[in-house]
Amino acid sequence: MIRIVLFFGLLLLTACSSEETLLEETPPKENVLDQTEEENNKIRSNKNSVVTEDGKITFTIFNYVNVSQEKVESIKKELLDAYNVIHQSIETNYVPSETINVFLSEGYEQSWGIRTSVNLYNIKNEKYPLVHELTHTLLGYGEHFGSEKGYFTQEGYAVYMGNKYGKVNKPLHWIMKRYIDVKHNIPLQNLIDLNIDDEYFRPEQDSTLQRKSYIHAGSFITYLIDTYGIHKFEKIYNTDHLDMKFQEVYGKTINELEKEWIDYIKEITS
Repeated sequence: MIRIVLFFGLLLLTACSSEETLLEETPPKENVLDQTEEENNKIRSNKNSVVTEDGKITFTIFNYVNVSQEKVESIKKELLDAYNVIHQSIETNYVPSETINVFLSEGYEQSWGIRTSVNLYNIKNEKYPLVHELTHTLLGYGEHFGSEKGYFTQEGYAVYMGNKYGKVNKPLHWIMKRYIDVKHNIPLQNLIDLNIDDEYFRPEQDSTLQRKSYIHAGSFITYLIDTYGIHKFEKIYNTDHLDMKFQEVYGKTINELEKEWIDYIKEITS
């Protein structure tokens, strides 16, 4: 009998200890929410932070390149203007981060944009691709900013948006005309092939090939939008199996659309 009492006493003590440990290690839900809100308030009160007009996103600028505060204020306005046009341009299932850090970095490396961050180079010479990278950050890229859905529509649309609303406007169709004239154009089938598209859009060393791939994607996507409208493009943005998607949305194969595009370029640049 004594053994039974001792056993249940020990069991009760163990259960109480476990419960106390859980209470110590797991703060109440309200506290977690309060901490998150406190962190958000700190970000919003940062003098280099700016909130979009709809209140959905806070951009915080980190001035690692040490430009003037006047330039930082200018970039804030660029961010808000870019947000207004990008998030309304097409509808996607992607939900952007509520807080996005924007790093102004020293040097001339390649800029990039992911879900919670945009890193911009070439600040002092005014060649930073803010609209291009923010297009990735606000509209999504792959499942979780990976390459499982390829690069073609994502980079093509970012080039299109950057050309239309960004600081640097490239004559995409005229550049493509040069590639075509010297037979240096890349078959679009290669650029949408998930087995080999890394070789074009993410080559280890050949930055020239990467730029050429971006020009191809940007020119072609511009042609699609100008010719068939933004809503059709919306249906193929950031999707895989593009060869089937083109047939489904446009009623034409990628090869048929490619021929149309090349004929169009020759016509407008002749």
